[in-house]
Amino acid sequence: MINQWKNKRFERWALTRKKGQLNYVLKQTLLIGGAVFFGYLVGFIVFDKVRSWEEYRLDLYVQIPFLFVFGLILNYFGWIINEVIYEKEYKKRGLSKPSNPK
Repeated sequence: MINQWKNKRFERWALTRKKGQLNYVLKQTLLIGGAVFFGYLVGFIVFDKVRSWEEYRLDLYVQIPFLFVFGLILNYFGWIINEVIYEKEYKKRGLSKPSNPK
């Protein structure tokens, strides 16, 4: 079962790395940032009865750039970590050196 999971992850990362680092980092940043933003919006609507929509809007001007920059940095390091794991698995399987991603 673990080998199936490793094979699936290995093959999935091979496809992801073909699309390139920029694609991965931007897509992950938008997905995670969007989920955090959506959670913040739902939390505001459901739980925050003190602040107004105007105050919420002002918070967004700070939070959106912060989420984007922080997400880019985290996902860049995520790419590096996944590449290291991929290359170790490549060597374990005795395959020739993987080609560099775009």
